[in-house]
Parts: sequence; structure tokens; C-alpha cells
Amino acid sequence: MEPLTSRLELLDEGSTMHHCTGSYDTFIAQGEVFIYRMTAPQRLTISLEQRNNTWVVGEVRGSRNANPSQAAMDIVRRWVEL
Repeated sequence: MEPLTSRLELLDEGSTMHHCTGSYDTFIAQGEVFIYRMTAPQRLTISLEQRNNTWVVGEVRGSRNANPSQAAMDIVRRWVEL
């Protein structure tokens, strides 16, 4: 898992993955969302979002907003629980 923290990283992720990650820069700057890149076992973009004072997985998407595999979701869940 690799955090994406700059506007350039977010725009690059959106361009590479063909989705709207680049539009999250304001939410990240406000501390409401964190975006991560996962490269294995599947290339995914993951958002952690604050809801009701709790951090939750918001979205987990592959290229062109494809759904993740079950194996990849299992890894994301274990990562979040650490």
C-alpha cells in the first residue's frame, strides 16, 4: 500500500487508472479522505474516509472503476484491521 498525498500523484493515479481520483485533492487537504495505491495482487486505488468520527473503507476500485477481486479485498480488509 502506498499513500497518494500530492495533487500530482492523485492526477497521475486518475490518469493511469482511468477514474476520478484526481478530484479528491480538496477532501485530502481537509483530512477527510486518504487515498492509497495497491499494486499486488491486483492494481487498485483505495479510499479511506471519515464517517461519524470513524475511518472506513470508502471505495476500492481497479482500472476504469472495475471491482476488485475477492483475494484483493481480503488483503484490503486485513490491512485496514491492522
